[in-house]
Amino acid sequence: MKTVLGLDIGSQFIKYVQLEHTGRDQYRLLSVGMAPSPSKGIASEASIDQETLAATVKKLLKDGGVHQKEANVALPETNVFTRIIQVPPLSERELASAIRWEAEQYIPLPLEEVNMDFSIVGESKDKDGNKKLEILLVAGPKIVIERYQKIMDLIGLEVEGMETEIISASRALLPKNLEKPPTVMVINLGAQTTDLSILRAGVISFTRSIPTGGGSFTKALAQDFNFSLTQAEEYKKAYGLDKSKIEGKVYNSLQPIFSVIVEEIKRAGVFFQNKYPDETISAIILSGGAAKLPGLVTNLAETTGIETQVGNPWTRIVKDPKRFVNLDEEGAIFVVAIGLAMREV
Repeated sequence: MKTVLGLDIGSQFIKYVQLEHTGRDQYRLLSVGMAPSPSKGIASEASIDQETLAATVKKLLKDGGVHQKEANVALPETNVFTRIIQVPPLSERELASAIRWEAEQYIPLPLEEVNMDFSIVGESKDKDGNKKLEILLVAGPKIVIERYQKIMDLIGLEVEGMETEIISASRALLPKNLEKPPTVMVINLGAQTTDLSILRAGVISFTRSIPTGGGSFTKALAQDFNFSLTQAEEYKKAYGLDKSKIEGKVYNSLQPIFSVIVEEIKRAGVFFQNKYPDETISAIILSGGAAKLPGLVTNLAETTGIETQVGNPWTRIVKDPKRFVNLDEEGAIFVVAIGLAMREV
């Protein structure tokens, strides 16, 4: 049985999950942990900051009894270009050439400056009825990948795999063995970004990232109420988007930021509906640190007209209830790390 370590180095928190793969889409939890990210975090190019970050991760893993030397790591959507493209059915050689040409149209960097990967995620037909292959194209700037590689070297971990946060989150929240997977939208609400993906027949058919996340809510409260960021964070977690709390004052402060996210969700839904007129998004599944904001689920369901829930990534994972207490409540926070640990290498 294979053991896999998933490491999610976020801007606010570092999370890891270590799973033993016990069968097809079945797992056992071996270790889990979280620690605050150093202030400069993963974004810093300075050696001192990278060494501080590496030391934080090493201590976290040591405290969790993790001795594994390989890990899967997530790249933030803001640093990665992800797109679903369509190409005609081609030979393997022709496909690589066609994808490279398509990549040049969408990636705003010279291709020699990025590491690029792709996978065939499905088939569809264009408006004229011609068969098309749907390709998930992912490209990461080499400078970003090298920075992650350096930090992993400092930690003493070998990179087993790299992927984007939304790919990891989608894997964690939708089981592979469903006979007829529903069409769902997965929304990962991080500190800096909100990442969307729409899964059709169990595979990603749309992905988008917007530079508005939980930190935007915190900054809005701090500005409107003249709070420190720490106090604003406490108010956000306590009252969130619940209109009934403290006369709706916190809700009114957060609502403009929430509206930005809702409009992007609606636009994604319209784009998907136009592309697949016979498909209906049956549910929105939330993950990420901001997913548990009071009132968020209710407001999203009301404004989008789509059933909304906070995802539970633990459903396929056996865990010792005596050793791992209250983890069900923290599932949204660990979604990306869980998805990374579920990755088959």
